[in-house]
Amino acid sequence: MINAELGHVKTLEEFHSEITRQQQEAHGDGYNDIHEAIQKYMKDCDTYMELGTHQGGTAAAAMLSKPKNMILVDIDMSRYYKFLAPIAERWCNENNINLTIKQCSSVELGSIANTDMLMIDSVHNPHHMNRELALHGGNVNKYIIAHDTSVLMGQPNDVLYRVLEEFGQNNGWKIVERGTKNAGYTVLSK
Repeated sequence: MINAELGHVKTLEEFHSEITRQQQEAHGDGYNDIHEAIQKYMKDCDTYMELGTHQGGTAAAAMLSKPKNMILVDIDMSRYYKFLAPIAERWCNENNINLTIKQCSSVELGSIANTDMLMIDSVHNPHHMNRELALHGGNVNKYIIAHDTSVLMGQPNDVLYRVLEEFGQNNGWKIVERGTKNAGYTVLSK
């Protein structure tokens, strides 16, 4: 994924529009389809948690839905702090959103929180995703969404989709949506 240049944006809407434009330009049509899926399912969610925030593109998509609570987790939040942090803090203050930032690994106990929606876009490795699902799955009330479930490292590879499918079968979740264009995404529901 590219590191977008976002120093010129001033609002959350501008941030989301610009990061989406730059990522689509770099990675191709459909790369950001997950943003629409997040916004679609956030309509009945009060809390959003993201593992692997990086620059904050998907976090911005969720923030625009105005949840009551947002928890952003990444082992390195420096790209988030560079551009999105001041915009996000202002947006959250203006819209009464409780924003929590956790700079830690997504498989550390300190990353755990109760949430309606969990979005996974951290370490694109089946073992790591299994650890995340084992740690966080029981704290998710409605949806689990993951990015990069059709393509990994530029090559067709659905290993993360298969991890989600197995988790769902073993834990009472079902796949309700799967986008296969470009990197792809998968949505599970209880």
